[in-house]
Amino acid sequence: MIGIPQLLLQFSYPQYSSSGPAKAWVCCPLFKGIGYAMILTNSVISLYYNVIIAWTLYYLVNCFTLNLPWSSCDNIWNTDNCYFRTSEWSSMTGNASSYDTSVSEEKILKTNETVSATDGKTATEEFWTYNVLQLTDGIETMGTLRWQLLLCNFSVCVIVFLCVFKGIKLSGKIMYVAATVPYLFLTILLVRGLALDGALMGLKYYFIPRWGELLRSAVWFDAASQVIFSLGFGTADHIILASHNKFHHNIYRDAMIVPVVDAFTSLFSGCVIFVTLGYMATTFQLDIDKVVTDGPGIAFMVFPEALSTLPFPQIWSTLFFLTLLVVGLDSRIVMIQVLTGSLSDLYPGLFRSRVSWTSAVVCLVTFLLGVPFVYQGGMYVLQLVDWYIASVALLLIVFLESSVLSWLYGSQRLSEDIAVMIGYPIPKFWQVFWRFITPCCILVVWVMSLVKHKPVTFGGEAYPVWSVGVGWIISLLPLMPLVGNIILTLLKQEGNVTQRLQQSIKPLPEWTRNLQSDQNSGPNGDILLSS
Repeated sequence: MIGIPQLLLQFSYPQYSSSGPAKAWVCCPLFKGIGYAMILTNSVISLYYNVIIAWTLYYLVNCFTLNLPWSSCDNIWNTDNCYFRTSEWSSMTGNASSYDTSVSEEKILKTNETVSATDGKTATEEFWTYNVLQLTDGIETMGTLRWQLLLCNFSVCVIVFLCVFKGIKLSGKIMYVAATVPYLFLTILLVRGLALDGALMGLKYYFIPRWGELLRSAVWFDAASQVIFSLGFGTADHIILASHNKFHHNIYRDAMIVPVVDAFTSLFSGCVIFVTLGYMATTFQLDIDKVVTDGPGIAFMVFPEALSTLPFPQIWSTLFFLTLLVVGLDSRIVMIQVLTGSLSDLYPGLFRSRVSWTSAVVCLVTFLLGVPFVYQGGMYVLQLVDWYIASVALLLIVFLESSVLSWLYGSQRLSEDIAVMIGYPIPKFWQVFWRFITPCCILVVWVMSLVKHKPVTFGGEAYPVWSVGVGWIISLLPLMPLVGNIILTLLKQEGNVTQRLQQSIKPLPEWTRNLQSDQNSGPNGDILLSS
């Protein structure tokens, strides 16, 4: 109801115009700001992605040690409240770096019985909190710069630059590897996980339906949100990729395949997660829902803890974090392409012939803007951005994109454009989706997100009032160019208000002017599907 119709719509107009988000909206100049809003949203989210990839790289580097640093309570950063969730470490074989054998079983059992029941933290939690983040008391205390994370952040920017500095031709080839390798890694992790005790229990918990939950609106809201965010709506990723397609590339086929592959990937990744959670629940004698934590905890605390209990944990930890790294870089490359492609569309004489320099500047700027995230209090900043960036703007942008194209540009005209590109007409029922079903579903999700919205918290602690205000500024920031463009566009037109509105929603001549010259340009259209 949302994924396939919206994706087909989002593939269509950039391919037809051979333009990215900054230029494709000449089809309806009044709402050209939607493209700018997408670019701004993409820019903010890319900072979020960058720091997560930096964390992943930090963990990956620490996998190449004799003893995994998150598998022991005897490190310099550990406190007296550090504990192990299992006392079966001594029965493991072939696991030299699992739990430090210099720690007596008596100490572990005593710790498990006392600390874990109160305010203790596991070894992985303490590594995350006191080593990786070195977390301060709150956003008011940013602390000092974490130079190790800064170096990881810089390394990520360098890797991304090397993938995009020659433009879409190079990054398109890299995508063939970056988009497929994670499936291989996930399969290896799944096969290994299925051999563990409790794996079947985890899969049962994952797949056996709890039918009563379907009566809860929150379940449907979460499902719709998963589709919207997983498919990358509102961030212009698909738009910039589709703009590089050949004019007659079959986007109708792509729009059917990509959401299905996306859903399969989510389900497949879930299998890897839940066999691991089932193993942890069995090993630690906990309920599965007690093992899971919110936010980045499952990637940076739960999985490292589980993998550190396996024989040869360095191998499995390396494989896991390498998977996260490749997936993160995959997304990050496309986000940089959105920014460089948009600059090339807006100022072709200045940027289009200087792809390498443009990519270098964009990567450098994103690195500098990401510096606040790698301070000791950076996690609070990241939580603030993550909490508010999607709360208002992103879903509203997706709703406006669907509504403007189907009602103002016209669903019939859009269907005809697609037919011209792919060589045959698409079924009429897609127009019903575009005009009614899809925008209504997105609107319901957006309203529910506003109703459910609460002020930002971290670890159950509320943020100060001033930071909540900053959060709302972040959430409204992408909408500013949208509102500004509407005002400027109307002021440029002549006549009364009605006449100005009528003129401002007509496609500009450049909507089709470059069609003949651009329709055969760009790399092979299959780049879109692989990305």
